[in-house]
Amino acid sequence: MTNQNNTSVNISPVAASNIKVAQSILAANNSEEGFEYFADDIVLEFPYAPSLDMPDRFEGKEVATTYLRQMLTQLKELKLHSIRSYAVEGEPDIIINEYEGDAVTSEGNTYTQSYMNKMLFLDGKLILLREFWDPMAVIDATNGKYEGNVND
Repeated sequence: MTNQNNTSVNISPVAASNIKVAQSILAANNSEEGFEYFADDIVLEFPYAPSLDMPDRFEGKEVATTYLRQMLTQLKELKLHSIRSYAVEGEPDIIINEYEGDAVTSEGNTYTQSYMNKMLFLDGKLILLREFWDPMAVIDATNGKYEGNVND
């Protein structure tokens, strides 16, 4: 396996498998195909979400997938690309991802975002996703009218 600089790195088989799962989840773009990798007790955390008056934590597969589906109604045809995934040395169940996203909002505006997240896996299932993104990109694209809140 190679890292971002195309130099050889050794990672464990568990980490390599988790990188493949992480990339599959991101490539599935919040669809049922990606949700199959979610643990029943998954936790989604969005530390910057409170700046948009949104919850910063969603617990459980049903609540998490409901949130993600509702988010996609605001960000139509969200496309994630330029996905880069990294294993954490000595922590094969932690994968760090960086990627870009583009969409058209329900108002017809262009949304462009840079994301970074931490994924924690247990037995090949995603148990924690902590994602960081720029709230101003959401505000700008939705004219301050983002409606991605989920009431559980």
